[in-house]
Amino acid sequence: MAQTATKERHQTAETPQQAPEAKSLTLYQQFEHELEERSDIIASMLPTTVTPARFKNTVVAAIRQDPAILSASIRSVMSAVIRAAQDGLVPDGREGHIAIYNTNVAKRGEPDRWEKRAQWNPMAYGLRKRLRELDGIIANSEVVHLNDHFLWEQGDAPRIEHKPATLGTDRGKMIGAYCIYKREDGTILHREVMDREAIEKTREQSKAKDSLMWTKFVSEGYRKAVLRRGIKTVPVSDQMREIIRRDDEEHFSFDRTAPVALVPPPAPALAPPSPPKAATPEPVIPEPEASALSEADERALDRQTMREMEGEAPALNMAEVDELTDWLADRIREAPRLKTMAALDEMDDMVCREIDGRDELRTLWNDAYSKASVALTGKKR
Repeated sequence: MAQTATKERHQTAETPQQAPEAKSLTLYQQFEHELEERSDIIASMLPTTVTPARFKNTVVAAIRQDPAILSASIRSVMSAVIRAAQDGLVPDGREGHIAIYNTNVAKRGEPDRWEKRAQWNPMAYGLRKRLRELDGIIANSEVVHLNDHFLWEQGDAPRIEHKPATLGTDRGKMIGAYCIYKREDGTILHREVMDREAIEKTREQSKAKDSLMWTKFVSEGYRKAVLRRGIKTVPVSDQMREIIRRDDEEHFSFDRTAPVALVPPPAPALAPPSPPKAATPEPVIPEPEASALSEADERALDRQTMREMEGEAPALNMAEVDELTDWLADRIREAPRLKTMAALDEMDDMVCREIDGRDELRTLWNDAYSKASVALTGKKR
């Protein structure tokens, strides 16, 4: 009896030490299951330059190297993985990486509710890689230091001349960055230059201005800031433009939540008015002071105005995007199980209403609908 009691006490003492490992294993198994469930969707997004096997292996390696990623919700981790696939990049720490941010997941009108969420973050190298693959444009972004020789000329014959300080000497603090965009035949399309102040303003608009990129790998932040801004000036493909748009919406706030006061144009000159009649004075309600729009505010306002003019769907927050993506993934898995075209068409009507204006999701659904239709009728629709 004494030996039995002693054995039970040992087992009880060991149990708390084994619990964290078991929990971690469960999270990882859940992640692997979700990754396998979405393998077909992910494969359909990848460019020919990235095989599904390579992408999956890189994702698994990223999770194993940084298990803290699984401290975020599995849904957000999978959302980050899908966004990497949409960009045609892998989370290898060079083309991009998956980071953990404290994110406000409250819906519109609700009190703030913060949660750890994973987000995909394309890096400067990854953006340059896709720019060349998609549009044949070579982009070279560099950081300028105080002790470098830097000459920037505009006008009819614009040019940039940059000679870094002699090797082995102190280059001084970073004072700016530039990026030159050219075709593969050497034709220069654009030169983008940003000083330190402009880059710091970009950092202030970042949702993670104290992330590793802006605190430890600052030169990477400088290169990416000027590279991203210049891409918006260079004629690029819709796919490349979409990569930048996603990066804007996921990592930059552009003061969207702050009220913007627009200054009305001055009223036209009128003839002097007749003297007003005596009246009981009414209380004066002060109007909010109009503030000047920053460059980032103007870009965000321009994008929103264009979306409204073009009839695009309103922007969703991260929680709503994740929820819609998961909902569509469920419909894509259900489609092959339907027994009749009537049922498939009914689902098609429902899905199209829900994802109206979301071109990326529409492309995924159209592919799933086509495959299910062929399975039912033998004819491609």
